[in-house]
Amino acid sequence: MTNEQSQYLLSLPKKIIENNNLLNTITINQEFPFDKRFELISENDDEFTFLWEIQQSKKNTIRISLHYQENDSKTGLLRIDYNGGHINPETISDSVPEKFHPYAGKVFLNNEHHVHYHVEGYKSLSWAIPLIDDEFEVKELNEGTDFNNSLANAVQLFAKAINIETEITINTLLL
Repeated sequence: MTNEQSQYLLSLPKKIIENNNLLNTITINQEFPFDKRFELISENDDEFTFLWEIQQSKKNTIRISLHYQENDSKTGLLRIDYNGGHINPETISDSVPEKFHPYAGKVFLNNEHHVHYHVEGYKSLSWAIPLIDDEFEVKELNEGTDFNNSLANAVQLFAKAINIETEITINTLLL
């Protein structure tokens, strides 16, 4: 998949589908650990299906991701990792966008929150940049009592970034 195809898939308007029904609204209950999966489709181009996952480990590693699904395989399009490590590829091919070049071979420690993007010619979501250098607004999740709200905000902003049209309400009372 090319970088342009990946951008096209990210930009498609999507809705959550449940029991073969497109949802206009959904309420997501936060539970610990927060672990939700949603199937998405686009009314504009129903050839594609997507998987949106929100995962929180008991050690509080949080991943919010979007995968394009094709014939039971998943190709990652976008993922944000809070409190998770990662190592970027060292080799920069012609298909690697300029914004990744300074991070070739970068080792992200668990406290370096980062965002992964699809890059043509590399394993799914191999390339990441620090969240502090990306336009995504939630750079870190707050500690303590405000954690639930910052996680809910990150989930809603991610849904906006991947163009989910289903209106999402998050019940933070359960965490």
